Amino acid sequence: MPKRAAPKDQRRFLAERLKELDCLYSIAKISNRKGLELDGVIRRMIRVIPGAWQYPAIAGARVELEGAEFRTRRYHPGPWVQQCPIIVQGAPVGAVAVSYAEERPFLREERSLINVIAQRLGEVIERKRSERRLAEYQEKLRSLAAELALSEERERRRIAQALHDRIGQVLALVHIRIGALMEAFPDPKLGRELAAVRELVSESIAETRSLTYDLSPPILYELGFEAALDWLAERMGQQYGVAVEIDADGKGAVLEQQWRAPLFSAVRELLVNVARHSGSTVARVRVRRNGGRIRVSVSDDGVGMEAGTGPKAAPEGFGLFSIRERLGSMGGEVAIASRRGKGTTVTLSVPVVRGERA
Repeated sequence: MPKRAAPKDQRRFLAERLKELDCLYSIAKISNRKGLELDGVIRRMIRVIPGAWQYPAIAGARVELEGAEFRTRRYHPGPWVQQCPIIVQGAPVGAVAVSYAEERPFLREERSLINVIAQRLGEVIERKRSERRLAEYQEKLRSLAAELALSEERERRRIAQALHDRIGQVLALVHIRIGALMEAFPDPKLGRELAAVRELVSESIAETRSLTYDLSPPILYELGFEAALDWLAERMGQQYGVAVEIDADGKGAVLEQQWRAPLFSAVRELLVNVARHSGSTVARVRVRRNGGRIRVSVSDDGVGMEAGTGPKAAPEGFGLFSIRERLGSMGGEVAIASRRGKGTTVTLSVPVVRGERA
């Protein structure tokens, strides 16, 4: 029968395995830590690796990665080195090594351990590279979305200006000419017909003016975002009978050009949602600046939405989805807080430039 290991040898064997497990656990925690760049991951890993080897007091660790080197102070290149290549997508990109400052044997389990560490490093490197590529891709998307928003804003302003300068002025001239005809031909029947036509022209003028402001309200560009909100509050009262309270802190800041129209449009859509779906006749718009961002919240005391199920009505749901997608693609954020029967608050958050009024 084979001899059984002495209790002392068993304890030592278990202690060595425990160190290895602690090392792998620490490496897993480091590699999964959010917000840590690859260099930081490697520097933290090499600090915990030597403690898992049989003689940690004279052990050191090193990672080579595509020309860059990371090593602990006790790492000594020489004859007592154990290493393993780091493989990413089938190709070697570097190596991880453990050294002793003097002659010592490496255990068979330590060979398995360094292989696992190298494999883990390869996985981390591949993931970090993918995260970096994804971040670059998202940044390009945000840049393209911002350019698209600016182009759309310019086109809306151009169309609004054309409506005002061409169609609006032509309709105004027609209105004047009809009035002149009514004075020149006082026939009662003809006068009634001309008056009816003149009324239609008046409605067209009002509709053109309304469409012009909906496309691109001049006050947004001439007086700023907060002044445009005051105008919007008045308009919501006239159109929908909703009393809108504007609460702006007035701190100096200016919106980036690409944010003005999308943010104003989002607030307007949220207020229309309040009027059409919430059952509330009162809404509040709160504007605050904090930490380099402007936060605009639109609140009501209406019927609210079911927790965890999204908006209760398809039109409102599509509107919120559209706002989230539009602002999110440019780097903005949308948060929704709602309870059935307790109203809804939607908060929009976008970057600002400090120093001027929005």
